[in-house]
Amino acid sequence: MSKQQNADRHSLAHTRWNCKYHIVFAPKYRRKVFYA
Repeated sequence: MSKQQNADRHSLAHTRWNCKYHIVFAPKYRRKVFYA
């Protein structure tokens, strides 16, 4: 496996995690912003 493939795989995993994190926390954060 080349270094480039390894980097792509890592960035894909990170993007997937980031997406999950955003889906979980964005609604709570937005709610605070709306009521603030």
